[in-house]
Amino acid sequence: MSTSTPSLRVCLFLTIAFAAISQYAPAQALPVHIPDPVPGRPVTTAHPQQPHEPPCWQVAGISKSAIDQRQAIQQRTRSEVEAVCADPSLSQQQRQQKIREIHEQAKQELDALVSPQQMEALKSCQQARNHGGSHPAPGHASASHGPCGEMPSAPAPNPPPSSKPAPETEN
Repeated sequence: MSTSTPSLRVCLFLTIAFAAISQYAPAQALPVHIPDPVPGRPVTTAHPQQPHEPPCWQVAGISKSAIDQRQAIQQRTRSEVEAVCADPSLSQQQRQQKIREIHEQAKQELDALVSPQQMEALKSCQQARNHGGSHPAPGHASASHGPCGEMPSAPAPNPPPSSKPAPETEN
């Protein structure tokens, strides 16, 4: 029996040693590397999640179908204007006239889809969510260029100053 005792002692020792080591093993994880901030770039933090707001078109009482149709009309209008701009057989005056007609037709179609009250509510909602900032809509020509990218031929005339005297205020 003396020969089995040393092996039993060794097994018991190893079992206790492994048990002791296993208690510390979970506490030792791989090191976590947190990258240093890049100089010149602000450190950002996660924004708190804001409650979901319905889209402005929905707030204004406009149907999804009407919004989709408006977008289709606007895309078609842009394509038609681009085609007029690319037509080398048209003079500058003819281009302007055709583009004016395209825009008038599109406006009539757009006005038929959404009432003026709904359009006002849509714009009001968009302005409120934009915090009053004004961003030009994508695809719109800048004020200094025409729809075909040309410079305007002549600046629009300023209205003549009013010849009426300003009304006097009573104190």
